[in-house]
Amino acid sequence: MPTTFARITDRTRRLRDVLSAMAVIIIVAACGGGDESLVGYQVDPVPHVGTFTVDNTATGEPFTVRAAPGGLLIVFLGFTNCPDVCPTALAEVGQAIDRIGSDADPIDVAMITVDPNRDTPEALTNFVQGFIDRGIGLRTDDAAMLRQLATAFGATYGTEQDHEGDTTDVGHTDQTYLVDDNGDVIVTWTADMTSDDIERDLRLLLDDRQG
Repeated sequence: MPTTFARITDRTRRLRDVLSAMAVIIIVAACGGGDESLVGYQVDPVPHVGTFTVDNTATGEPFTVRAAPGGLLIVFLGFTNCPDVCPTALAEVGQAIDRIGSDADPIDVAMITVDPNRDTPEALTNFVQGFIDRGIGLRTDDAAMLRQLATAFGATYGTEQDHEGDTTDVGHTDQTYLVDDNGDVIVTWTADMTSDDIERDLRLLLDDRQG
């Protein structure tokens, strides 16, 4: 892995940790205690991302960052040239979705690129759907709006460029987010959570919605 990427990744992770420590954030269990608790965590106040609209790279149509009515939307912020974090996160999510089977029909999965200069719509769509058949690539060329959207999730990212202004490396927050149909981030999974953890949380939430 290039040294520059590692340096940016470390910096963004440190920034994330500092922001988390300084913010007035209460991590709570979603379903009480015991075996019915979520593995992922919730943030108070609940982040809201449902006011943002980006482009669906497969259709070119606007996509508002919220789940379909009655559904759930899993969101990851990353980029297609990511050597490890992004493929691992999407693979874990894909395995969880596959095991849930048809019960996962109300769940959509999307990746928002934080590297739109290099991630073409076609490349992003192919990358996401390489892990999740119904995966959605999301992209915007509006740099200010992308930064605001990442901040709304509680995510950070940074880029390194060469002397010609071309992006060479990207570092980003390595968390995965679950958004409901109101556009609220109801669960956040850290990078060390496995497909088993994600599957468990999704089943709990699906059962809760059906009950």
